[in-house]
Amino acid sequence: MSHFRPVLILASLLLGTPLVFAAGTTPDRGKRLLPKLFESAASDAADSTARIQVDGKDAALGTVVDKTGYILTKGSELRSSSIKVVFRDGTEYDAEYVGYHKASDLALLKISAEDLPQVKFVSAKIAEPGNFVAATGISSEPVAVGIISAAARKLFGPESMIENANKGYIGIQYDIRSKDEVIVTEVVKGAAAAKAGLKAGDVMLEVAGIKVKNREHLPEILDLYKPGDKIAVKVKRKAKDSDEFDELSFAVTLSSRVDTIKENNKDEMMNLSGGLLSGRRTGFPQVIQHDMILQAKDCGGPLVDLEGRVVGINIARAGRVETWALPAEVILPVLIDLKDGKYPAPKLPKTASKPVEK
Repeated sequence: MSHFRPVLILASLLLGTPLVFAAGTTPDRGKRLLPKLFESAASDAADSTARIQVDGKDAALGTVVDKTGYILTKGSELRSSSIKVVFRDGTEYDAEYVGYHKASDLALLKISAEDLPQVKFVSAKIAEPGNFVAATGISSEPVAVGIISAAARKLFGPESMIENANKGYIGIQYDIRSKDEVIVTEVVKGAAAAKAGLKAGDVMLEVAGIKVKNREHLPEILDLYKPGDKIAVKVKRKAKDSDEFDELSFAVTLSSRVDTIKENNKDEMMNLSGGLLSGRRTGFPQVIQHDMILQAKDCGGPLVDLEGRVVGINIARAGRVETWALPAEVILPVLIDLKDGKYPAPKLPKTASKPVEK
């Protein structure tokens, strides 16, 4: 199909100019046909797109970046070593987790395959505001179609800070003045820590079998877990009527931050309306912003323009109608470093298999 026809149809829909596809076609139906109009332009990139499953559930999309089996995906969604890659023809592969680059949230997977159709990235400089783009999936039609809102840009302020909002939530606040110890100053009512029996004044010693080094280390450990995971937590607590300290162990079932939401929290309210936002949606080196309503599980795949050129990888649903993609200029050097082993994959610790005595 010619790329010229989709341009005319898209322009007609945006400007409100009547355009008849066939007898009985309505404007609403025309809008629903938008993804199909990109089918021809996005077909090559769709062949290079895979579904990433973790523990048997859809977690993200992946982009084939090397015909010998290397695939890039959204790393913060990989919280288990049980990873499968599924292609549009139904072929499945077990994947090896090769490396993770935290700043970009890109993870490199490797499958035992040869002659895979790999994407060819082009400079994101052609991705100008107002241009149409599509997100490919593992079907013939794109997952979504939209318009670029902002060209590749750096992030500043809170948007530049790395945080995973959908990680397992323990529900404690701690003394920011203490550098070497994590001293609990408050236990959030109704959150995981409170239900398990942790108290203000406890000093966090171990989480999931990992010794807690400092306050920066604790969030890194929790990043590897999702709501519902049960982990062992060891704390130091001052003994009653004594200056001595006891070591206590707890089985903590992590909750979701959404479950302990404070009223009128804008970010979490968007998580509850129109589908979940991506857990990790901040801290990227650069992003292209577009207006596709892309589900969190559909991030990690290619972003293409009307000519089918791959200008980036969709990395996060950041708002109700705001999705971010990493530009090719960010992806390519990170890919080289990941292949060279500069950024190894994190060691995924095991969750507690049975309750731990308090």
